[in-house]
Amino acid sequence: MFEQENQRLVGEMNSLLDEVRQIEGKVVEISRLQEIFSEKVLQQETEIDNIHQLVVGATENVKEGNEDIREAIKNNAGFRVWILFFLVMCSFSLLFLDWYDG
Repeated sequence: MFEQENQRLVGEMNSLLDEVRQIEGKVVEISRLQEIFSEKVLQQETEIDNIHQLVVGATENVKEGNEDIREAIKNNAGFRVWILFFLVMCSFSLLFLDWYDG
C-alpha cells in the first residue's frame, strides 16, 4: 500500500517536474524575446530621434524658404514698378521729342 502511494507520488512529482521544466523553458524564451524587444526599441528610439531632428530642420528650411520667397516677391514688385516708370518716362520723352521736332 505504501509502495503504491510512493509510486503514485513519484509519478506526480515527475509530472510536476516536467511541467516546471517546460515553464522554465518558456520563461527563458520570454526573457530572451524581451531582451531582443528592448534592443529593437532602443534602436528605433535612436532612429526616431534622428528623424525628428531631420523633420525639425526641414520645417525650419521651409519657413526660411517661404520668407525668402516673400522677400523676393516684394523686391520683384518694386523692381517692376521702377521698370514701368522708366518705360513710361521714355515713352513720354519720345512723344515730347516728336512733338517738339514736328
